[in-house]
Amino acid sequence: MRGAGVVKQAMRRRDFLVGLAAAASAAACGSAAPTGSAARASLGSQTGSAAVGASFPHGRLVDWRITRWRADPWALGSYSYLAPGASSSTRRTLARPVGDRLFFAGEATDGDHPATVHGALASGRRAAAEVVANAPAGPVVVVGAGVAGLGAARDLMAAGRTVVVVEARDRIGGRVWSVDVGDAVVDLGGSWLHGLRDNPITGIAESLGIELVRTDYDDALLFDADGSPLSWSALDDQYEAVDELLGSSVSTSSMAAAAAELRGRFTGAGLRYLEYVLASEVEHWYAASVDDMSFATTRDGGPSRGGDAIPRTSYRPIVDWLAKGLDVRLGEPVSAIRATDAEVTVVTDAGPHDGAAAVVTLPLGVLKAGVVEFDPVLPSSKRAAIEGLGMGVMDKVVLRFDEAFWPTNTDLFSYASEPPGQYVEWYNAVPWTDRPILVGFNAGRPADEIESWSDDETLDLALGTVGMIRW
Repeated sequence: MRGAGVVKQAMRRRDFLVGLAAAASAAACGSAAPTGSAARASLGSQTGSAAVGASFPHGRLVDWRITRWRADPWALGSYSYLAPGASSSTRRTLARPVGDRLFFAGEATDGDHPATVHGALASGRRAAAEVVANAPAGPVVVVGAGVAGLGAARDLMAAGRTVVVVEARDRIGGRVWSVDVGDAVVDLGGSWLHGLRDNPITGIAESLGIELVRTDYDDALLFDADGSPLSWSALDDQYEAVDELLGSSVSTSSMAAAAAELRGRFTGAGLRYLEYVLASEVEHWYAASVDDMSFATTRDGGPSRGGDAIPRTSYRPIVDWLAKGLDVRLGEPVSAIRATDAEVTVVTDAGPHDGAAAVVTLPLGVLKAGVVEFDPVLPSSKRAAIEGLGMGVMDKVVLRFDEAFWPTNTDLFSYASEPPGQYVEWYNAVPWTDRPILVGFNAGRPADEIESWSDDETLDLALGTVGMIRW
Protein backbone atom coordinates (compact mmCIF):
# COMPACT_ATOMS: atom_id res chain seq x y z
CA MET A 1 0.00 0.00 0.00
CA ARG A 2 1.19 3.49 -0.75
CA GLY A 3 1.15 6.39 1.70
CA ALA A 4 -2.10 7.72 3.11
CA GLY A 5 -3.59 11.08 4.07
CA VAL A 6 -3.58 14.08 1.75
CA VAL A 7 -1.10 12.36 -0.54
CA LYS A 8 -3.48 9.43 -0.88
CA GLN A 9 -6.12 11.81 -2.15
CA ALA A 10 -3.90 13.15 -4.94
CA MET A 11 -6.08 14.17 -7.87
CA ARG A 12 -5.41 11.82 -10.73
CA ARG A 13 -4.41 14.22 -13.49
CA ARG A 14 -3.36 11.50 -15.91
CA ASP A 15 -5.96 12.59 -18.40
CA PHE A 16 -3.61 15.09 -19.83
CA LEU A 17 -0.73 13.49 -18.50
CA VAL A 18 1.88 12.35 -20.47
CA GLY A 19 3.06 13.73 -23.43
CA LEU A 20 2.55 16.20 -26.00
CA ALA A 21 -1.09 16.64 -26.09
CA ALA A 22 -3.57 19.35 -25.44
CA ALA A 23 -7.04 18.17 -24.91
CA ALA A 24 -8.25 21.65 -24.68
CA SER A 25 -7.48 22.22 -28.29
CA ALA A 26 -4.52 22.39 -30.40
CA ALA A 27 -4.89 25.07 -32.84
CA ALA A 28 -2.46 27.84 -32.84
CA CYS A 29 -0.04 29.90 -34.62
CA GLY A 30 2.99 29.84 -36.75
CA SER A 31 3.89 27.39 -39.45
CA ALA A 32 3.11 23.73 -39.03
CA ALA A 33 5.79 21.17 -38.31
CA PRO A 34 5.22 17.69 -39.68
CA THR A 35 3.42 15.33 -37.33
CA GLY A 36 5.96 13.08 -35.65
CA SER A 37 8.77 15.59 -35.99
CA ALA A 38 11.39 15.70 -33.25
CA ALA A 39 9.89 18.96 -32.06
CA ARG A 40 6.79 17.11 -30.91
CA ALA A 41 7.45 13.42 -30.61
CA SER A 42 9.82 10.83 -31.96
CA LEU A 43 8.37 7.71 -33.51
CA GLY A 44 10.79 4.83 -33.13
CA SER A 45 9.72 2.97 -36.23
CA GLN A 46 10.59 6.02 -38.32
CA THR A 47 13.92 7.06 -36.84
CA GLY A 48 15.96 3.89 -37.20
CA SER A 49 17.64 4.28 -33.82
CA ALA A 50 20.25 1.68 -33.00
CA ALA A 51 18.21 0.88 -29.89
CA VAL A 52 15.53 -0.85 -31.96
CA GLY A 53 16.35 -4.53 -32.19
CA ALA A 54 19.09 -4.25 -29.59
CA SER A 55 19.07 -6.71 -26.71
CA PHE A 56 19.54 -5.69 -23.11
CA PRO A 57 19.36 -7.68 -19.83
CA HIS A 58 15.63 -8.35 -20.00
CA GLY A 59 14.76 -8.66 -23.66
CA ARG A 60 14.73 -6.95 -27.04
CA LEU A 61 13.27 -3.53 -27.86
CA VAL A 62 11.18 -3.66 -31.03
CA ASP A 63 9.54 -0.21 -31.12
CA TRP A 64 9.30 3.04 -29.15
CA ARG A 65 7.83 6.52 -28.94
CA ILE A 66 9.14 9.62 -27.14
CA THR A 67 7.01 12.71 -26.47
CA ARG A 68 8.17 16.30 -26.13
CA TRP A 69 5.11 18.32 -25.18
CA ARG A 70 6.95 21.48 -24.16
CA ALA A 71 8.50 21.69 -27.62
CA ASP A 72 5.19 21.08 -29.38
CA PRO A 73 4.33 24.45 -30.99
CA TRP A 74 0.58 23.78 -30.81
CA ALA A 75 0.62 22.97 -27.08
CA LEU A 76 3.80 24.33 -25.44
CA GLY A 77 3.19 22.08 -22.47
CA SER A 78 0.85 19.36 -21.27
CA TYR A 79 -1.70 20.86 -18.90
CA SER A 80 -2.28 23.72 -16.49
CA TYR A 81 -1.66 24.16 -12.76
CA LEU A 82 -1.98 26.96 -10.21
CA ALA A 83 1.26 28.93 -10.01
CA PRO A 84 1.92 31.03 -6.88
CA GLY A 85 -0.70 33.75 -6.65
CA ALA A 86 -3.28 31.89 -8.75
CA SER A 87 -6.49 30.31 -7.48
CA SER A 88 -9.62 28.69 -8.83
CA SER A 89 -10.97 32.18 -9.49
CA THR A 90 -8.10 32.65 -11.95
CA ARG A 91 -9.58 29.84 -14.03
CA ARG A 92 -13.01 31.46 -13.91
CA THR A 93 -11.53 34.71 -15.18
CA LEU A 94 -9.85 32.87 -18.05
CA ALA A 95 -13.18 31.23 -18.91
CA ARG A 96 -15.18 34.48 -18.92
CA PRO A 97 -16.41 35.65 -22.37
CA VAL A 98 -15.20 38.92 -23.84
CA GLY A 99 -18.34 40.73 -24.87
CA ASP A 100 -20.89 38.70 -26.80
CA ARG A 101 -18.59 37.46 -29.54
CA LEU A 102 -15.48 35.91 -27.98
CA PHE A 103 -15.80 32.80 -25.81
CA PHE A 104 -13.13 30.64 -24.16
CA ALA A 105 -12.80 26.93 -23.40
CA GLY A 106 -10.08 24.38 -22.64
CA GLU A 107 -8.97 22.40 -19.61
CA ALA A 108 -7.33 25.48 -18.08
CA THR A 109 -10.73 27.21 -17.96
CA ASP A 110 -12.55 24.40 -16.15
CA GLY A 111 -12.84 24.95 -12.42
CA ASP A 112 -14.26 21.52 -11.59
CA HIS A 113 -11.86 19.19 -13.39
CA PRO A 114 -8.90 21.15 -14.78
CA ALA A 115 -6.06 19.27 -16.45
CA THR A 116 -8.35 16.41 -17.50
CA VAL A 117 -9.92 15.29 -20.74
CA HIS A 118 -13.44 15.44 -19.35
CA GLY A 119 -12.69 18.89 -17.94
CA ALA A 120 -11.80 19.97 -21.46
CA LEU A 121 -15.03 18.46 -22.81
CA ALA A 122 -17.09 20.15 -20.10
CA SER A 123 -15.46 23.50 -20.83
CA GLY A 124 -16.33 23.22 -24.51
CA ARG A 125 -19.94 22.41 -23.71
CA ARG A 126 -20.09 25.32 -21.26
CA ALA A 127 -18.75 27.71 -23.91
CA ALA A 128 -21.27 26.41 -26.46
CA ALA A 129 -24.12 27.09 -24.03
CA GLU A 130 -22.79 30.63 -23.49
CA VAL A 131 -22.73 31.22 -27.25
CA VAL A 132 -26.30 29.99 -27.67
CA ALA A 133 -27.50 32.16 -24.78
CA ASN A 134 -25.58 35.35 -25.47
CA ALA A 135 -24.02 35.59 -28.95
CA PRO A 136 -25.76 37.12 -31.96
CA ALA A 137 -27.32 34.72 -34.45
CA GLY A 138 -24.98 33.48 -37.13
CA PRO A 139 -22.10 31.08 -37.81
CA VAL A 140 -19.50 30.27 -35.18
CA VAL A 141 -15.76 29.67 -35.65
CA VAL A 142 -14.20 27.24 -33.18
CA VAL A 143 -10.43 27.55 -32.79
CA GLY A 144 -8.99 24.12 -32.13
CA ALA A 145 -10.06 20.53 -32.79
CA GLY A 146 -9.02 19.15 -29.43
CA VAL A 147 -11.61 17.70 -27.08
CA ALA A 148 -12.78 21.14 -25.90
CA GLY A 149 -13.19 22.42 -29.44
CA LEU A 150 -14.93 19.31 -30.69
CA GLY A 151 -17.26 19.31 -27.69
CA ALA A 152 -18.16 22.95 -28.27
CA ALA A 153 -18.70 22.47 -32.00
CA ARG A 154 -20.84 19.38 -31.50
CA ASP A 155 -23.19 21.15 -29.08
CA LEU A 156 -23.36 24.27 -31.25
CA MET A 157 -24.25 22.20 -34.30
CA ALA A 158 -26.95 20.42 -32.26
CA ALA A 159 -28.32 23.87 -31.34
CA GLY A 160 -28.69 24.72 -35.02
CA ARG A 161 -25.60 26.88 -35.49
CA THR A 162 -23.37 26.66 -38.55
CA VAL A 163 -19.90 25.82 -37.25
CA VAL A 164 -16.43 25.60 -38.73
CA VAL A 165 -13.53 24.26 -36.67
CA VAL A 166 -10.01 25.40 -37.58
CA GLU A 167 -7.08 23.29 -36.43
CA ALA A 168 -3.35 23.88 -36.77
CA ARG A 169 -2.38 20.22 -36.78
CA ASP A 170 -2.96 17.68 -39.52
CA ARG A 171 -5.10 15.61 -37.14
CA ILE A 172 -7.90 16.06 -34.61
CA GLY A 173 -7.60 15.48 -30.87
CA GLY A 174 -5.06 18.10 -29.82
CA ARG A 175 -3.32 16.91 -26.67
CA VAL A 176 -5.16 13.61 -27.00
CA TRP A 177 -3.07 11.77 -29.57
CA SER A 178 -3.49 8.05 -30.29
CA VAL A 179 -0.69 6.44 -32.32
CA ASP A 180 0.02 2.97 -33.63
CA VAL A 181 2.88 1.10 -31.98
CA GLY A 182 3.01 -1.89 -34.23
CA ASP A 183 -0.44 -3.49 -34.00
CA ALA A 184 -1.22 -1.74 -30.70
CA VAL A 185 -2.61 1.76 -30.18
CA VAL A 186 -1.19 3.95 -27.40
CA ASP A 187 -2.18 7.45 -26.31
CA LEU A 188 0.78 9.83 -26.25
CA GLY A 189 -1.27 12.54 -24.61
CA GLY A 190 -4.42 12.16 -22.50
CA SER A 191 -4.81 8.49 -21.58
CA TRP A 192 -7.05 8.10 -18.54
CA LEU A 193 -10.67 8.64 -17.67
CA HIS A 194 -10.65 10.02 -14.12
CA GLY A 195 -13.58 9.67 -11.79
CA LEU A 196 -15.64 7.22 -13.83
CA ARG A 197 -18.82 7.82 -11.83
CA ASP A 198 -19.36 11.45 -12.83
CA ASN A 199 -17.36 11.50 -16.06
CA PRO A 200 -19.34 12.23 -19.26
CA ILE A 201 -16.76 10.34 -21.30
CA THR A 202 -17.68 7.17 -19.40
CA GLY A 203 -21.11 7.25 -21.02
CA ILE A 204 -19.64 7.96 -24.45
CA ALA A 205 -17.27 5.00 -24.13
CA GLU A 206 -20.06 2.71 -22.99
CA SER A 207 -22.30 3.78 -25.87
CA LEU A 208 -19.48 2.94 -28.29
CA GLY A 209 -18.91 -0.45 -26.67
CA ILE A 210 -15.41 0.47 -25.48
CA GLU A 211 -14.07 -1.50 -22.53
CA LEU A 212 -12.60 0.67 -19.77
CA VAL A 213 -9.65 -1.03 -18.07
CA ARG A 214 -9.38 0.13 -14.47
CA THR A 215 -6.03 1.18 -12.99
CA ASP A 216 -5.06 -0.20 -9.57
CA TYR A 217 -2.66 2.29 -7.99
CA ASP A 218 -2.65 0.55 -4.61
CA ASP A 219 -1.00 -2.61 -5.96
CA ALA A 220 2.09 -0.71 -7.13
CA LEU A 221 5.57 -2.17 -6.70
CA LEU A 222 8.43 0.05 -5.51
CA PHE A 223 12.12 -0.22 -6.44
CA ASP A 224 15.17 1.57 -5.08
CA ALA A 225 17.73 3.43 -7.18
CA ASP A 226 19.83 0.26 -7.59
CA GLY A 227 16.79 -1.62 -8.87
CA SER A 228 16.22 -3.68 -5.73
CA PRO A 229 12.68 -4.11 -4.36
CA LEU A 230 11.80 -1.60 -1.66
CA SER A 231 9.06 -1.81 0.95
CA TRP A 232 6.54 1.02 1.00
CA SER A 233 6.94 1.13 4.78
CA ALA A 234 10.51 2.37 4.27
CA LEU A 235 8.98 5.63 3.05
CA ASP A 236 6.50 6.16 5.91
CA ASP A 237 8.37 9.18 7.27
CA GLN A 238 8.53 10.77 3.84
CA TYR A 239 4.83 10.22 3.16
CA GLU A 240 3.95 11.73 6.53
CA ALA A 241 6.17 14.73 5.78
CA VAL A 242 4.56 15.32 2.39
CA ASP A 243 1.10 14.94 3.94
CA GLU A 244 2.14 17.63 6.40
CA LEU A 245 3.38 19.85 3.58
CA LEU A 246 0.18 19.57 1.55
CA GLY A 247 -2.03 20.05 4.59
CA SER A 248 -0.12 23.00 6.00
CA SER A 249 -1.74 25.76 3.97
CA VAL A 250 -4.66 26.56 1.70
CA SER A 251 -3.11 29.80 0.49
CA THR A 252 -1.99 30.70 -3.00
CA SER A 253 1.58 31.21 -1.82
CA SER A 254 4.48 29.18 -3.19
CA MET A 255 5.32 25.74 -1.84
CA ALA A 256 9.02 26.39 -2.42
CA ALA A 257 10.02 27.54 1.07
CA ALA A 258 8.02 24.81 2.81
CA ALA A 259 9.46 22.17 0.48
CA ALA A 260 12.98 23.43 1.22
CA GLU A 261 12.33 23.13 4.96
CA LEU A 262 11.07 19.60 4.38
CA ARG A 263 14.19 18.65 2.46
CA GLY A 264 16.28 19.88 5.37
CA ARG A 265 14.87 17.12 7.57
CA PHE A 266 16.34 14.27 5.52
CA THR A 267 19.76 13.20 4.28
CA GLY A 268 21.17 10.43 2.10
CA ALA A 269 18.70 7.79 0.99
CA GLY A 270 16.01 9.43 3.12
CA LEU A 271 16.27 12.61 1.07
CA ARG A 272 16.10 10.61 -2.16
CA TYR A 273 12.97 8.87 -0.90
CA LEU A 274 11.45 12.25 -0.09
CA GLU A 275 12.18 13.47 -3.60
CA TYR A 276 10.54 10.31 -4.95
CA VAL A 277 7.35 10.95 -2.94
CA LEU A 278 7.26 14.59 -4.04
CA ALA A 279 7.75 13.57 -7.66
CA SER A 280 5.35 10.64 -7.75
CA GLU A 281 2.54 11.95 -5.57
CA VAL A 282 2.63 15.66 -6.37
CA GLU A 283 4.72 16.62 -9.39
CA HIS A 284 3.50 13.77 -11.60
CA TRP A 285 -0.12 14.69 -10.93
CA TYR A 286 0.32 18.39 -11.58
CA ALA A 287 3.12 18.24 -14.19
CA ALA A 288 5.19 20.82 -12.31
CA SER A 289 7.83 21.08 -9.61
CA VAL A 290 6.63 21.72 -6.06
CA ASP A 291 8.96 24.72 -6.18
CA ASP A 292 6.87 26.22 -9.00
CA MET A 293 3.32 25.65 -7.72
CA SER A 294 1.14 27.13 -5.02
CA PHE A 295 -0.42 25.29 -2.10
CA ALA A 296 -3.80 25.88 -3.77
CA THR A 297 -2.83 23.54 -6.61
CA THR A 298 -3.52 20.38 -4.62
CA ARG A 299 -7.05 21.59 -3.84
CA ASP A 300 -7.79 22.75 -7.37
CA GLY A 301 -10.96 21.28 -8.86
CA GLY A 302 -13.71 19.06 -7.52
CA PRO A 303 -13.80 15.45 -6.30
CA SER A 304 -12.99 12.54 -8.57
CA ARG A 305 -15.17 9.52 -7.81
CA GLY A 306 -15.36 6.02 -9.20
CA GLY A 307 -11.72 5.29 -9.91
CA ASP A 308 -9.66 5.69 -13.07
CA ALA A 309 -9.53 3.66 -16.27
CA ILE A 310 -7.91 3.56 -19.71
CA PRO A 311 -9.93 2.80 -22.87
CA ARG A 312 -8.79 -0.51 -24.32
CA THR A 313 -9.13 0.95 -27.81
CA SER A 314 -7.30 4.18 -26.83
CA TYR A 315 -9.07 7.53 -27.04
CA ARG A 316 -9.12 7.40 -30.85
CA PRO A 317 -12.73 6.19 -31.36
CA ILE A 318 -13.98 8.62 -28.70
CA VAL A 319 -12.32 11.58 -30.41
CA ASP A 320 -13.56 10.36 -33.81
CA TRP A 321 -17.10 10.19 -32.41
CA LEU A 322 -16.88 13.75 -31.09
CA ALA A 323 -15.76 14.95 -34.53
CA LYS A 324 -18.35 13.04 -36.54
CA GLY A 325 -20.30 15.30 -38.86
CA LEU A 326 -18.30 18.43 -38.04
CA ASP A 327 -16.66 20.75 -40.57
CA VAL A 328 -13.04 20.57 -39.40
CA ARG A 329 -10.33 22.38 -41.38
CA LEU A 330 -6.97 20.76 -40.64
CA GLY A 331 -3.58 22.36 -41.23
CA GLU A 332 -4.83 25.90 -40.55
CA PRO A 333 -2.70 27.55 -37.85
CA VAL A 334 -4.34 30.68 -36.45
CA SER A 335 -2.38 33.93 -36.51
CA ALA A 336 -5.01 36.45 -35.39
CA ILE A 337 -8.49 36.74 -33.90
CA ARG A 338 -10.22 40.06 -34.58
CA ALA A 339 -13.52 41.08 -33.02
CA THR A 340 -15.68 44.05 -33.99
CA ASP A 341 -19.23 45.09 -33.14
CA ALA A 342 -20.36 43.33 -36.31
CA GLU A 343 -18.41 40.05 -36.43
CA VAL A 344 -15.39 38.00 -35.46
CA THR A 345 -12.65 37.12 -37.95
CA VAL A 346 -10.27 34.24 -37.31
CA VAL A 347 -7.22 34.55 -39.56
CA THR A 348 -5.45 31.31 -40.50
CA ASP A 349 -2.73 30.36 -42.96
CA ALA A 350 -5.50 29.42 -45.39
CA GLY A 351 -7.29 32.75 -45.06
CA PRO A 352 -9.94 34.42 -42.87
CA HIS A 353 -13.03 32.80 -41.38
CA ASP A 354 -15.83 35.19 -40.40
CA GLY A 355 -18.53 34.47 -37.85
CA ALA A 356 -20.97 35.95 -35.41
CA ALA A 357 -18.84 34.52 -32.59
CA ALA A 358 -15.71 32.49 -31.95
CA VAL A 359 -14.90 29.86 -29.34
CA VAL A 360 -11.18 29.95 -28.51
CA THR A 361 -9.79 26.68 -27.15
CA LEU A 362 -6.10 27.44 -27.54
CA PRO A 363 -3.95 25.62 -24.95
CA LEU A 364 -2.74 27.77 -22.08
CA GLY A 365 0.85 27.39 -23.27
CA VAL A 366 -0.05 28.94 -26.63
CA LEU A 367 -1.97 31.77 -24.95
CA LYS A 368 0.98 32.46 -22.66
CA ALA A 369 3.38 32.60 -25.61
CA GLY A 370 1.29 35.33 -27.25
CA VAL A 371 1.68 33.85 -30.70
CA VAL A 372 -1.93 34.54 -31.65
CA GLU A 373 -2.80 38.24 -31.99
CA PHE A 374 -6.06 39.39 -30.40
CA ASP A 375 -7.52 42.61 -31.80
CA PRO A 376 -8.55 44.39 -29.70
CA VAL A 377 -6.16 43.12 -27.06
CA LEU A 378 -7.70 40.95 -24.37
CA PRO A 379 -8.83 42.71 -21.18
CA SER A 380 -6.14 43.13 -18.53
CA SER A 381 -7.93 40.67 -16.21
CA LYS A 382 -7.83 38.00 -18.92
CA ARG A 383 -4.16 38.64 -19.62
CA ALA A 384 -3.39 38.46 -15.89
CA ALA A 385 -5.18 35.11 -15.67
CA ILE A 386 -3.15 33.74 -18.58
CA GLU A 387 0.04 34.93 -16.93
CA GLY A 388 -0.97 33.70 -13.48
CA LEU A 389 -1.64 30.08 -14.38
CA GLY A 390 1.26 27.72 -14.95
CA MET A 391 1.64 25.32 -17.89
CA GLY A 392 3.20 22.05 -16.82
CA VAL A 393 4.84 19.32 -18.83
CA MET A 394 4.36 15.56 -18.65
CA ASP A 395 6.27 13.41 -21.10
CA LYS A 396 6.16 9.70 -21.92
CA VAL A 397 8.45 7.11 -23.34
CA VAL A 398 6.66 4.10 -24.80
CA LEU A 399 8.75 0.93 -25.04
CA ARG A 400 7.55 -2.18 -26.86
CA PHE A 401 9.54 -5.37 -26.30
CA ASP A 402 9.52 -8.79 -27.90
CA GLU A 403 8.03 -10.21 -24.71
CA ALA A 404 6.96 -9.04 -21.25
CA PHE A 405 9.57 -9.59 -18.52
CA TRP A 406 7.73 -7.66 -15.78
CA PRO A 407 4.77 -8.75 -13.59
CA THR A 408 1.86 -8.27 -15.98
CA ASN A 409 -0.74 -8.43 -13.20
CA THR A 410 0.60 -5.19 -11.68
CA ASP A 411 -0.39 -1.81 -13.16
CA LEU A 412 2.24 0.54 -11.74
CA PHE A 413 5.95 0.27 -10.98
CA SER A 414 7.60 3.06 -9.01
CA TYR A 415 11.31 3.85 -8.96
CA ALA A 416 13.17 5.99 -6.40
CA SER A 417 15.63 7.26 -8.98
CA GLU A 418 19.00 8.93 -8.67
CA PRO A 419 19.11 11.70 -9.85
CA PRO A 420 15.64 12.29 -8.39
CA GLY A 421 12.60 12.61 -10.61
CA GLN A 422 13.78 10.68 -13.67
CA TYR A 423 11.35 7.97 -14.79
CA VAL A 424 9.96 7.45 -11.30
CA GLU A 425 6.78 5.86 -12.67
CA TRP A 426 6.28 3.06 -15.18
CA TYR A 427 2.90 1.72 -16.25
CA ASN A 428 2.27 -1.79 -17.50
CA ALA A 429 0.32 -1.41 -20.76
CA VAL A 430 -0.38 -5.12 -21.19
CA PRO A 431 -3.85 -4.93 -19.55
CA TRP A 432 -5.13 -2.41 -22.10
CA THR A 433 -3.06 -3.24 -25.21
CA ASP A 434 -2.52 -7.00 -24.84
CA ARG A 435 1.01 -6.32 -26.02
CA PRO A 436 4.40 -6.24 -24.16
CA ILE A 437 4.56 -2.46 -23.67
CA LEU A 438 5.86 -0.33 -20.79
CA VAL A 439 5.16 3.41 -20.54
CA GLY A 440 7.50 5.62 -18.50
CA PHE A 441 6.78 9.15 -17.30
CA ASN A 442 8.72 12.32 -16.60
CA ALA A 443 7.15 15.52 -15.27
CA GLY A 444 8.09 19.07 -14.37
CA ARG A 445 11.73 20.11 -14.39
CA PRO A 446 13.16 16.63 -15.16
CA ALA A 447 10.86 16.43 -18.19
CA ASP A 448 11.94 19.88 -19.37
CA GLU A 449 15.59 18.85 -19.06
CA ILE A 450 15.16 15.53 -20.86
CA GLU A 451 13.27 17.17 -23.73
CA SER A 452 16.57 18.75 -24.77
CA TRP A 453 18.26 15.36 -25.05
CA SER A 454 18.57 13.36 -28.25
CA ASP A 455 16.38 10.32 -28.86
CA ASP A 456 19.29 7.98 -28.19
CA GLU A 457 20.16 9.73 -24.92
CA THR A 458 16.55 9.52 -23.77
CA LEU A 459 16.29 5.86 -24.75
CA ASP A 460 19.57 5.10 -22.99
CA LEU A 461 18.17 6.50 -19.74
CA ALA A 462 14.82 4.74 -20.13
CA LEU A 463 16.30 1.38 -21.07
CA GLY A 464 18.98 1.73 -18.41
CA THR A 465 16.25 2.22 -15.81
CA VAL A 466 14.17 -0.71 -17.05
CA GLY A 467 17.27 -2.88 -17.29
CA MET A 468 18.37 -2.07 -13.75
CA ILE A 469 15.07 -2.92 -12.06
CA ARG A 470 14.99 -6.39 -10.54
CA TRP A 471 11.60 -7.43 -11.74
